[in-house]
Amino acid sequence: MTQVQPYPVVSYLIDQFGAWLTQRRQLHELSQLDHGEFTRMAHELGLAPGDLQALVRRGVDGAEELPQMLRALGFDETAINTIAPPQMMEMRHACAGCAHKHACHQDLAAKTAAANYEDYCANANEITLMRAKRDRGENYSATLAELLEKPA
Repeated sequence: MTQVQPYPVVSYLIDQFGAWLTQRRQLHELSQLDHGEFTRMAHELGLAPGDLQALVRRGVDGAEELPQMLRALGFDETAINTIAPPQMMEMRHACAGCAHKHACHQDLAAKTAAANYEDYCANANEITLMRAKRDRGENYSATLAELLEKPA
């Protein structure tokens, strides 16, 4: 038996406020770092300092659409978990910085992502390549050599 929330709008607003507070704390923590420490942290993550700030501003769910998109395109949890961490990190960064969140959300909700993602998804080329490799029975996760030869 499922429990019905008596005030779903209030619960939603409380959750959103909690997420906003978490994001504000993260921004405050970053602002407390000296410039050298912040730059070092960004470089350890493979990011420019400005990109790290932008990612933190977008919040912890900035790339929440990526696993949803991958599932919509036929990748199960096991397949998603076998994607090489550097490749997944690169894809998460692209997703977090995407300007087409609204179209993505609409397609995911309408279950039309497979037909439309190539029109707007920042990871469309990568996902299309992964799907083609998967469909041919090849390892679709990029090798380290492939990741290193990608242009910056």
